Amino acid sequence: MQTQRTPTAFCYSPNQVRAIVLGADPSNFSDKGNRKILTKVFGIGDGDPRYFQGILKNLKEVGLGLENIYVDNLIQDYLDFESSYYKLWEPVARKNIPDCLARLDSIDKKRKLPVFLTTEVLYKVLINTQPISAAQLYSQPELIPISAELNELIRPLIPFYRHQDYSMLIQKWNLYRHRIMEILSSN
Repeated sequence: MQTQRTPTAFCYSPNQVRAIVLGADPSNFSDKGNRKILTKVFGIGDGDPRYFQGILKNLKEVGLGLENIYVDNLIQDYLDFESSYYKLWEPVARKNIPDCLARLDSIDKKRKLPVFLTTEVLYKVLINTQPISAAQLYSQPELIPISAELNELIRPLIPFYRHQDYSMLIQKWNLYRHRIMEILSSN
């Protein structure tokens, strides 16, 4: 019987972190309908790039790589359903915010690093204002970062969705990509 482990956060070099990448939770059923157990968040270093390759491509487009990011999940434990299909995901996520905040504080005590949100469910549970659609956010780069005062992580938030429709390689998101690069260069 396989022991279920909580995937650990990924950080190659704590002194060089320029941004935080946040996933929802490690839940997945990608092993022929069964849960695939990951060693690190998004399976980084597990020899299966499918969970992080899209995010990594986007990170490269804004000048980041594995050496200067901290990667974690809001919810560290596996859930019985994938986040987008789990009706109770939001209350479970809200209960996990204090623990996530403590983990992020251990990397970023001054709460200045931007947090890249890899999915819209994170955005909706973390902000303290009326949500805006992904298309609106990406089309209006002046709306990012979402200020620390307007979210539960008390840090600048940047929607950075892993869905292929929001790839930084898509030309219509060039202004959004440039805005992210501006934010990173000012930190």
